[in-house]
Amino acid sequence: MEQESKLADALADYLGLRPVGLSILAGGWETIIYQFSLPAAARHAALPAGQPLVLRCYQGPLALRKGAREYAALKALSAAGFPVPRPYVCELDPRSLGTPFLIMERLPGSTMLGAKSFLRAAHGFSAAFVPFVRAHVRLHRLPTAPLGLTESAPILAASPPSAPSSLLERVLMTIEERVAIGPLPDLIPALQLARAGAGSQSASTSSMLHLDYHPLNVMTQGWHLRGVLDWVSYDFGDRHLDVATTSTILWTTAMDDPRWLRDNSAGNFLRRFYYGLYLALYHAMAPMDLGRLRYYQGLAALLRLSTMGMMRRRGADSVGYRGEALAEINSAVVRLLCRFASRRCQVALTPACISPSA
Repeated sequence: MEQESKLADALADYLGLRPVGLSILAGGWETIIYQFSLPAAARHAALPAGQPLVLRCYQGPLALRKGAREYAALKALSAAGFPVPRPYVCELDPRSLGTPFLIMERLPGSTMLGAKSFLRAAHGFSAAFVPFVRAHVRLHRLPTAPLGLTESAPILAASPPSAPSSLLERVLMTIEERVAIGPLPDLIPALQLARAGAGSQSASTSSMLHLDYHPLNVMTQGWHLRGVLDWVSYDFGDRHLDVATTSTILWTTAMDDPRWLRDNSAGNFLRRFYYGLYLALYHAMAPMDLGRLRYYQGLAALLRLSTMGMMRRRGADSVGYRGEALAEINSAVVRLLCRFASRRCQVALTPACISPSA
């Protein structure tokens, strides 16, 4: 409460008006999110009075870049008519609140896993699943040139600064860099196979990709999808990578909360069911090259393993995340991810490959 009171004071100084009902809404790997409203017009004319608002505070070593990228993405997508929260204010100078931040509208509804009871969650999740897939297809079909986002510095850019423009090449270079720095030598055989297969994966068209599209980043209300959240990782490339990333997350992310998605027989069945349903629906709406999809699933799993390995061996800030994110990497997630990666990469991988000790 004391921290929120100090934040409210700082926000009041910035806006020239004290926020009402400022409280923490959620905390993620990259940001802390608060909700509030304003009783009257603020110093920033764009901010509406009396409407629910969200304050998204970026943390970690890439906070400045992530805040700028997300604001640009939200503006462009909102103008294009894609369902996202409307952004109002982006402040990259950390002196006001201690971090770069974004103020945007608070969408109605909740995330697809926001319900507290199993029956309500199952009903809400099932009702929103078709809109969830349809929105992903719609994103990949957006004309990219009018968005004006191609010049934004990508988050996924390995050293040196003159990173190749190809997203696939940048993914491979990022994994290579992490394998060397971690070090993560057990990932080398899978990485070598991914590198060898990259030559046949050049995409004929480039789509806008979310690269973290999953049920906790989608706001729904009944059968309606209200908006897609968390755009800091967006990029441009082969849509198969985005589909592969989402399907990998659906299959491997065992959660302690809600409890029905834990690493047990019920949770494993549900995750695999939604994994299969997502791929079937997406393929029906926008047919894919299934061989290409399988390659990118292996790559997506390998990228996630390299991320978690760096977090465990070098700290969460080594890959641009908050320190608290490390607690989210539980043994069940690592075990499921290794199993999935082993199948897709055709290389045996075990949790020891990213164990905290080098």
